[in-house]
Amino acid sequence: MVTSSVLKRLLGSLVLGAVFVLVVALSARAGSPDKPPADVGKLTWAPPPCGDARHRCVDLQLRNTGVHQEPILLASDDYRIHLPEDEPLVGGLTISGGHNVQLVGGQIDLTTPCNDLSSACRGILIQRATPGHVYIEGVYIRNPDPRHAGHTSDGIAVDDQPAPNATDITIQNVRIEGIDGCDPIGDPAAHADVFQPWAAADAVIRLDRLTGTTDCQGLQLDPDVAWSRDHRTAARQDLRNVNIVVESNPHIGNANRYAAWFTYGDSTCVAAPTALENVYVLEPDGALDVNSIWPDVDRPAGCESVWSPATRRRSFPKLPLIEGAIAAGLPPGGDFVPAGGNVGIGYRSPGYAALPPTTRKVIRVGKGSRRRSAGRPGTRTRPPHTQAQPR
Repeated sequence: MVTSSVLKRLLGSLVLGAVFVLVVALSARAGSPDKPPADVGKLTWAPPPCGDARHRCVDLQLRNTGVHQEPILLASDDYRIHLPEDEPLVGGLTISGGHNVQLVGGQIDLTTPCNDLSSACRGILIQRATPGHVYIEGVYIRNPDPRHAGHTSDGIAVDDQPAPNATDITIQNVRIEGIDGCDPIGDPAAHADVFQPWAAADAVIRLDRLTGTTDCQGLQLDPDVAWSRDHRTAARQDLRNVNIVVESNPHIGNANRYAAWFTYGDSTCVAAPTALENVYVLEPDGALDVNSIWPDVDRPAGCESVWSPATRRRSFPKLPLIEGAIAAGLPPGGDFVPAGGNVGIGYRSPGYAALPPTTRKVIRVGKGSRRRSAGRPGTRTRPPHTQAQPR
């Protein structure tokens, strides 16, 4: 339901004059990073091994069928999944098995019109009950309709099990473009995200060079089901060289929207340990004040964040689990993964600065039961959001 307070805040955000918006947006294009922008050379993390003494390495070539696919992946095998070399994979895919799974290069066209109620509408859904690592690099996920006439679902989503079956996630050099939703009147289920690991208990999540454009939500890092079901969060979230661009929304207008969300729901301070380095958000008004990052500047009580117009940064001094800050605007050199750059079909990896992961340490947050859903992961559905709407 759209309350009167929600409508008031939305209307308040929409009354900015056109000249003011233009001036502020232009000034926001270069924010203040934690460190100088990353070198355009090697990526931070190498892929996990494909094949070892206990797992075969299997190369799996997918063909475009025009619909969402769920290839059969055995827990006893490692996989290198190859998207089509000369056309997009329309409808995306679900990764529901395997041990270590690599997906490098290629393009996915999202299904539209669609919404968040259908798993088959997500670009990549990682939905596993087996341990290991899912590694995604150089993939271009896009809304094929530049008019945004219909909604999409999430770019990448995670619906996994906790340790000992946790899946670590690495996403590097990926562009997710044109996420569409946030239509509370036309379709309340349309609340799509660039990236949402709603069930990633005990997982290590690592992002390096990710660009997302959205007229709805961006990095939805709320522990969500991992907390409500398993009373756990991700072991750690490491975000480097990430930028989110919030675009005008044809359904609700040009108000700011939540480009990053870190806590469980809108009334707690439960969050996963998170490190932010060179993370940027460009909102319609050019700032990162109210209705842009959660925790917001005035709630929830006890972990409110701080927006500094002087430094143009949003920081989290009351929530020490979140290290670093988010800068307003675009990175000085533009998108970390630009449209038309080295991403998607024809992708060539620049190489890696680090060796493949060999061991992992789980940081447990909180105590409680480790209830699990009955049945295989593919039978689960995502519960509705209970988070705050823009005010």
